[in-house]
Amino acid sequence: MKLRPFVGTAVATALLLSACGGGGRPNDGSVAIGVYPASALSLPVYVALQQGMFDKEGLDVELIDGKNGPELISGLIGGTTDLAVGAPGTVVPAIEQGQRLRPLSPYGSIDLAIAVTKDSGITTVEDLPGKRIAIPSRGGAAEQFVNQLLAERNIDASTVQFIAAAPTASQIPLARKGDIDAAVLTAASQAVFDAQGIPMTPITSVNPVGSDGVSSYGLGTVLVTTATFAESDAAAPVCAALAAAAGWIADPANEQAGAQLLTERMNVPADKATEVWASQKNLWPVEISAHRWTQNVTWVNNQTSGKSDADVPFDPLC
Repeated sequence: MKLRPFVGTAVATALLLSACGGGGRPNDGSVAIGVYPASALSLPVYVALQQGMFDKEGLDVELIDGKNGPELISGLIGGTTDLAVGAPGTVVPAIEQGQRLRPLSPYGSIDLAIAVTKDSGITTVEDLPGKRIAIPSRGGAAEQFVNQLLAERNIDASTVQFIAAAPTASQIPLARKGDIDAAVLTAASQAVFDAQGIPMTPITSVNPVGSDGVSSYGLGTVLVTTATFAESDAAAPVCAALAAAAGWIADPANEQAGAQLLTERMNVPADKATEVWASQKNLWPVEISAHRWTQNVTWVNNQTSGKSDADVPFDPLC
């Protein structure tokens, strides 16, 4: 296994390359996977790697780090990678633009919550108008998540000020100085805030079972591949390795090892890692319904193209 930085292009460039027949990886048994580095969004890939599940399936896996969702999808479309860690906000538009992409399991239920600073005066989503919310990037999954929560409550998203700051480490000084009132955080990033002496109180839940609206059906991670790779000999072994990883994540016997992985891979403080792992183990179903997929397509299209849900049928590889 090798790891190296991602060298990508803009999504528009990748789409052009694909349309012209550009990009392609050799069919030599190796598999390159584009990942968010040090992020729970890439958890099944990290588990399959660390626990030898890729090796067991005879796969020579290379991880390629990406800075953001558009870069990861552009690398997949352009042929730099065979699989990528995606999200509805990047996968859906690419398919609508004619890219032959297919999702594969496990699917990451949305691991985002709006968490507020102690002096923000915010206790519910209805208190967000006029407040400053830190997100990794404008137009990304975090902003779309907030916009949907606001829309479900008939709140105008323009009343909220988004402040782009990535990675999580760059948001911490903003919170410390009082320059933000809230942030869109994963359980892991909230633990990092807490370790820095900045307690953040979530006002939305990341538990899809106990939530409503986008928090109940939203997907934070959609592993995705190309139709070409889906027809290759490596497709079935990849599916098997990732299914094994999902089972490992859900197994209570792996709590300690999972917490250690979070500390080593994602910089989650050791004293918070067990708590964070507990929030992760229920977030990775190996199957989702076509209805849930359509709900995510609708969520994306309502904020972007406004296209029909029928433009993106549910066609999973596994």
